[in-house]
Amino acid sequence: MVASKITPPKSLLIDIQVWQTEVLGLQAPATACGALLLLKMHLWRIGPIPDDDVALARITATSPAEWKRLRKVIEPMFIVKFGEWRREDWDDELEASYEAVGRASRAGKKANEARWGRRRRLSESDSESDSGRTPNPILNIKAPLDQQPLPKTKGPKPRANDVQPQFLADVEIAERALGIGGAA
Repeated sequence: MVASKITPPKSLLIDIQVWQTEVLGLQAPATACGALLLLKMHLWRIGPIPDDDVALARITATSPAEWKRLRKVIEPMFIVKFGEWRREDWDDELEASYEAVGRASRAGKKANEARWGRRRRLSESDSESDSGRTPNPILNIKAPLDQQPLPKTKGPKPRANDVQPQFLADVEIAERALGIGGAA
């Protein structure tokens, strides 16, 4: 099984034809279909399905009495062992999905390295298009962040009516009550 710290895949794989064949032969197919789907979602998003009737009733959104009847129908589809409900086909689908997510992540990282590596090479050489450019002073500052000057921003200027006098009076009262404020 995969480590729990890895983000689970966001897409749940369902082979519709196989799913229908599997579910439509069961007693109460609508209830069984919903319960199986909820169990599969639990496996994909949270992890192994526990062999605990209270937890299984909660996962399948059924009452304990409904779960007791439903368990007899669904349990034969699983391997119940070591306190878990397992299905090899679901485990295989989940592993394949993790592998696909991993492949996509590796491909993205490789493409990103190629893209940024190429940009880095271009910026290291003096290209003709960069020769007339003025460097950005903010990006060329070598001082630590806490010692760098803040860039001047263009924003709205405060107006006389921005802070209401009553608000300032309320703030002063609150500061006095808390023992803060006053002349600095």
